[in-house]
Parts: sequence; C-alpha cells; structure tokens
Amino acid sequence: MAIMIFSIDVPPEGGTSGQTSADAQVGEEARQKFLDSISPYFESLPKRPPRRTGNVTRVELLGDNSQFNHYLLLITFDLPFSLIQELSAKLPPGSQVSVVGEFDLMQAWE
Repeated sequence: MAIMIFSIDVPPEGGTSGQTSADAQVGEEARQKFLDSISPYFESLPKRPPRRTGNVTRVELLGDNSQFNHYLLLITFDLPFSLIQELSAKLPPGSQVSVVGEFDLMQAWE
C-alpha cells in the first residue's frame, strides 16, 4: 500500500486567520461548508468497484487549525494512479491542489 499526499488550498471566505473570535467563527463556517461539499466524494473513493490500479482503501483529510482554508489529503491505495484532475474538478472554483508526494508506510504505532 502507498499513500499519496495532496496539499489543498481553497479560496478564503474571510476569517481564515482565526485572530479574533469573529474570524474564527467565519473560518469554521467556511470549513464546514467545504467539508459538506467534498465529503460525499471522499467517502465514495474507497467504495469504488475493484480496478486493476488505484483501489483506494482509506481517505484522510487534515486541516490547519490556524488557517481554515489549508488542508492535507492522504489517500491510501494499492497501485499508483492519477487522481489530481478528478480531485481538482471536485474542489470549489479557485482552489489550488498539488501533489506533495507518494509515500510507503514504513511503520505504524497505535
């Protein structure tokens, strides 16, 4: 299994700095809106029918607590496949997505 890591920046909707409680509230609302829009797509990836390559087993989204519009996406899969164009099409207009890299799991601790 390999893990592909993507960096995602969605356009800010105000309040992304979290410097004031009003900023934090607006940022949290923007983050929830983003999660509501993208979650069905991320949930569908591991449920796809088996393929020769690109079978997704896990999808994880990490958020930056100080910037409400910056995320890391971790997708665990069996064999490499291209997902960036499909992913870009699912993100809000103006979003930036880039591949950080492809990594193999070395060890896990629970």
